[in-house]
Amino acid sequence: MILKNLYILSENSWGIKSSEIFADLFYFLTLIIFLGYSLAFVTPLPILPIVLASILTFLYLGVCIRNKQTPYWIGLISQLLIILLIIPTTWLNPILLSVSMIFAFVAHFFLIQHYSLRFPISILVILFLYIFDSSFSLMGYQLRSEYTLASSVGLLIETSLLPISLPWISEGISNSKFFLSIAESLGIFLLVSVAWVSFRRTILLSFFLAWFLLFFVWGIGVGLTGYSWNLSYASLAFFIQLAPGRNFYGSFYVTIVSFLILLPIAFFVGKLGISGIWVVVVFFLIESLFVRVFLGK
Repeated sequence: MILKNLYILSENSWGIKSSEIFADLFYFLTLIIFLGYSLAFVTPLPILPIVLASILTFLYLGVCIRNKQTPYWIGLISQLLIILLIIPTTWLNPILLSVSMIFAFVAHFFLIQHYSLRFPISILVILFLYIFDSSFSLMGYQLRSEYTLASSVGLLIETSLLPISLPWISEGISNSKFFLSIAESLGIFLLVSVAWVSFRRTILLSFFLAWFLLFFVWGIGVGLTGYSWNLSYASLAFFIQLAPGRNFYGSFYVTIVSFLILLPIAFFVGKLGISGIWVVVVFFLIESLFVRVFLGK
């Protein structure tokens, strides 16, 4: 029963079904528009980190081609754009970002090659960025950039839907001014974008509601009330979930069970005062394990 009701997105994390190409193209173009628009908020323009990240991504694409993994270039580049959008600008240091991406690509290749675990590259990059940033900070080295978000151009950051007082990856309100991501300047546009990518499968809208419930439980643990930040986190997580290059033949039931298992974990993560991004990291880990066990993908 658990194998029924499959939703087909990007096949095997790289390949593509013809019926899905339009959804992926819409998603890809949306990311390009987001990044192009939101770069107006970053000063100075982070050209070097973007160039280095792009070079490493295309090198990984070449590695995949050489190892006959039938790479899906729209998926890989979409993952790159997501990385540039959601990581804090303070982590756009060329050395920190490059090292983290190298380790993320190695881990991604290893997990797929040996265990067939479909873990998002963007989430792996965030994980290694946090590990290396924390490690260097403990050793007394600050590999952080001086890029900042400006509120004087375009959409005012203070009025955006995304919560500036509780950024996506911040460890606390005291660190909020140092942990702002480019995506946080998008505000309501990010939430509206959910409609652009959710049309590929109507049943996927239930996943957005599941993310909302998940962050609601996490918010109870943290002691947060209100809906704006919850909608922001849920829409961003849902956006990552549907990214090209991340999805595969999946089971609706497997994903829902992953959400149910994560509910009590999210509450305790909130109680410990840990950022909501780790709820997303753990979700993808649980889902990838379940897909491997129950679907053999």
